[in-house]
Amino acid sequence: MPDLIKNLFWLWLLVLIVINVIPIGNNTNQSLNRNMLWVFRLDYLAHSIMILCFAFIWVLAAIHHVRIFKQYDALKYSAIVLAAGICLELLQLAVPWRSFNPVDMIYNLGGAILAIFFIALSNSLGRQ
Repeated sequence: MPDLIKNLFWLWLLVLIVINVIPIGNNTNQSLNRNMLWVFRLDYLAHSIMILCFAFIWVLAAIHHVRIFKQYDALKYSAIVLAAGICLELLQLAVPWRSFNPVDMIYNLGGAILAIFFIALSNSLGRQ
């Protein structure tokens, strides 16, 4: 089980990289841009949730007493989540068929900050 959870973290990061680089379907971005949930565009909500999934993986690891990294586990994990929130959107600057959107990055960062909050909370509760 420990290897499965560690691999889930790296696999999810790889999936996010692929999703942000490879265009999936025809006009996928356009269809998400037009869909609204209350006052939020669904694509912005999707950005936050995709990054927030890292918190789920962290909590799953904590439940099974799995450490993703040997030292400074929470710090390294949080740094990668934060870097993913920034770099996944910046990566689109280098890909000609994708477009950078600063609002997408803001929602990525929102998801990352929320994930880091859950990581810190879980880490704090785990020590008690």
